[in-house]
Amino acid sequence: MKAAILRDRRSMVVEEIPTPKAGPGEIILKMKYTGICGSDLHLYSTGLLPPDTIMGHECSGVVAELGEGVEGWGIGEKAGLYGALYCGKCFWCMKGFTNLCREMGGIGIGDMPGGYAEYMRVFPSMLLKVPENVTLRDLAVMDPFATAYHAVRMSGFKVGDTALVMGAGPIGLCIIRHLRLAGARLVVATERVERRAQAAKEFGADVVLDAGDNVLNTLSDLTNDVGVDYVFECVGVPDTTQEAFNLVRRAGKVVLVGVCLEPATVQPVLWIIKEVSMQTTLGFTRAEFGDILDFMHKGVFKADSLVSETVSIDELPEAFERLLSPNTELKVLVEF
Repeated sequence: MKAAILRDRRSMVVEEIPTPKAGPGEIILKMKYTGICGSDLHLYSTGLLPPDTIMGHECSGVVAELGEGVEGWGIGEKAGLYGALYCGKCFWCMKGFTNLCREMGGIGIGDMPGGYAEYMRVFPSMLLKVPENVTLRDLAVMDPFATAYHAVRMSGFKVGDTALVMGAGPIGLCIIRHLRLAGARLVVATERVERRAQAAKEFGADVVLDAGDNVLNTLSDLTNDVGVDYVFECVGVPDTTQEAFNLVRRAGKVVLVGVCLEPATVQPVLWIIKEVSMQTTLGFTRAEFGDILDFMHKGVFKADSLVSETVSIDELPEAFERLLSPNTELKVLVEF
């Protein structure tokens, strides 16, 4: 089978490798779509993964082989994939926080080969049964919708609240959509890339500002000099991490969604004198992933609203380099 293998930092090659076989209690999926995630781009460019990793965790496919003892699945059946590995027994799993499992791992980050390959070995516990009206293309964008869903739920956002979303990449766009579903009175977004700024309006933002504008003054004008209740930071760089606390209102809440891999210089005294709260979020839980599938079954979310480009696996190394300089796309899928 063909697979895109990360040899080293910013060194990805597409090669023919042996197709995996299903062992006892395992399933082989034939990939149909795998999304290029922002975290994949970070890991690709930083060299944090072990050599010869097959990345990719936003996957959809069909069952190609069943291992001994696997029941409840049929050859050719489509499946959604929850790409995190969790024990189901620790304190956090028992509380429902599978995203915080003590033994947490994941596909495509060195624990198990991921979805940038034509076939992938998985466990039945990672798969979701899929309603007939949900397409394989839809399934490949469940992750960003689920990440955004988790962030909005963890924030405590209520009907009538106001929010600023910093960054209108795939996660930011999905947060805008979820805020609208949650009954937001005002949603403002900041984004420098015109294509993404337009998408933010289509996803439900009332106002979209260039991040270089005087955002604080505009927020004050829009809220009768109060400011927004929530700021969702979805960029994940040091400057925007601090700026989020400057932009939220007094006694407001900052929700850190973007993963900042660099040290950030912050001024806690500004948080203190404003009594600002902070909420961090990490991915999503198994139950929340199931909720997103239900949303898709009801037609609330569809892939076509988020996907801006599709590439082949042979084009993947070039696509990674292109998306780093800078990334102006929405969601890019690899199609097999």
